[in-house]
Amino acid sequence: MSGAAASVRAGGATGARPGGFALGAGGLALLVLTALPVFGIGLQELGESWMTPAYTHGPVVVLMALWIGLRRMRDEPAELAALPPRPIWPGVLLVAMGLGFGLIGSFGRIADIAAYGIILWVAGVLVVALGWPRARRLWLPVALLVLMLPLPQFFYWKLTTSLQFVASEFATDLIRGMGLSVYLDGNIIDLGVYRLQVAEACAGLQYLFPVISFAVLLAAISREPVWRRLALVAFSVPLAIGMNSIRIAITAWIVNRSGIEAAEGFLHAFEGWAILLASIALLAVFMLLLRFVSGGGGARRLFDLDLSGTGALATRALSARPGRGFIAVAVAGAVASLLVFTLGGPGGPPPARASFDRFPERLGEWTGVRGALDPRVERVIAPDDYLHLTYFSPVGAVPVQIFSSYYIDQTGSAAIHSPEICLPADGWEVSEFGTRPLDMEGTGYGRFDAIRAVITKGTEHQLVYYWFEQRGSRMVNDVAVKFGVLADGITKGRRDGGFVRFVTPIEGEDAGAMAEAETRIRALMREALPELQGFIPM
Repeated sequence: MSGAAASVRAGGATGARPGGFALGAGGLALLVLTALPVFGIGLQELGESWMTPAYTHGPVVVLMALWIGLRRMRDEPAELAALPPRPIWPGVLLVAMGLGFGLIGSFGRIADIAAYGIILWVAGVLVVALGWPRARRLWLPVALLVLMLPLPQFFYWKLTTSLQFVASEFATDLIRGMGLSVYLDGNIIDLGVYRLQVAEACAGLQYLFPVISFAVLLAAISREPVWRRLALVAFSVPLAIGMNSIRIAITAWIVNRSGIEAAEGFLHAFEGWAILLASIALLAVFMLLLRFVSGGGGARRLFDLDLSGTGALATRALSARPGRGFIAVAVAGAVASLLVFTLGGPGGPPPARASFDRFPERLGEWTGVRGALDPRVERVIAPDDYLHLTYFSPVGAVPVQIFSSYYIDQTGSAAIHSPEICLPADGWEVSEFGTRPLDMEGTGYGRFDAIRAVITKGTEHQLVYYWFEQRGSRMVNDVAVKFGVLADGITKGRRDGGFVRFVTPIEGEDAGAMAEAETRIRALMREALPELQGFIPM
């Protein structure tokens, strides 16, 4: 290290005046306490998400962001460290925006929105404590905190399920290369005695986000040129898919050698952690290969792991006296928390409804046979109640199936999964897909739009109609459903909703067979919809 650089580090660690970080441990504790009710639902969501394989990296991201932030403050020029914490208005604005997200999330019971508000609040507190010129140097550690947040459920399923197709195909090739018999049905890998990885048709690529997050963290502490760090992050996506495929292939080998119990017990969990650690190691190897191929870097360390001075800086920051902007942030947090306590209750009791097990098995001339979801599929979609009935008409032997699910609260992880995602994952090819108007006058539902799809698996063809039944409205877009739940959660205190799907086989490939399927499915709709109102409240 040069003498000039050492001088800068010494000045950043010990030379700046104690008021350079105008917050302190007491002020920080008070700010957290005043804002805690606002972000409580978001913090709970973070804690629950961090317990799942897809987001176990969350705590590591927080620690790394803190460490990188302290290093940036340690290395700031002495003249910058001596500046007073001004102006503070950008920080107060960011704090207000963060608290606004927290209030929206609390009132609407949308934990994701409240969790995203935490990032804005943290950024605002830093600007108030340090002033804009100093705080803007901490954009990277604040931005890294985004990696700790769970993605919105509808986006998570769409992204991971599409990537899972690639992983499943690669894993199937690896399993066949081992000499094992395997059949790929959509995203379900069938070994005969065991269905791997996506027995729940909507399961995602659970190690994608940890691997990408660690790639970003390694790039943040790397000494390499920018293009190599960007290449590392880009490499993490195919690496995650490939390593997930290897994990599936290893599980298949374990099942073939030691039985199903070995794949479902401790060994399977250990195998997952081993794959994740191997992925992190391969990220470092990739950086070394880039250096070797490009011929740059020499003996320079690949990652900057220097911790010197950060402990002393943290101690000094926590012992500083709060500055003048502290009062504005504390008051804003207290007011927002008061609003949560007075207006942000959990809402009224769920509307009265009948249980689906009381749905009639006879509708006009139609006679129904009850069915049940596969327990593993039921765990994924997690409805509070569901209907699974297949009806037969005396006029013909071709059935029409009704599936409907109901959720008391759609704001958590137990939310409606669109068939647009789950059907392809279960091996169905969607040949037609679009919105179609339905005229159900006289049923209590009137005229509305529904999603119409034609799906194929092998020689089977089916006609599907579905929609999201949302507190008296019928919706066809899962993103609009989320915003509707948020709005009604705030204005009506209702977050319940349901999903309705009708399916019938298409007995042939000509226009006549399609017309018969249309007539059949709409005929049962007219019989079923008047009954459905008591089971999914309007």
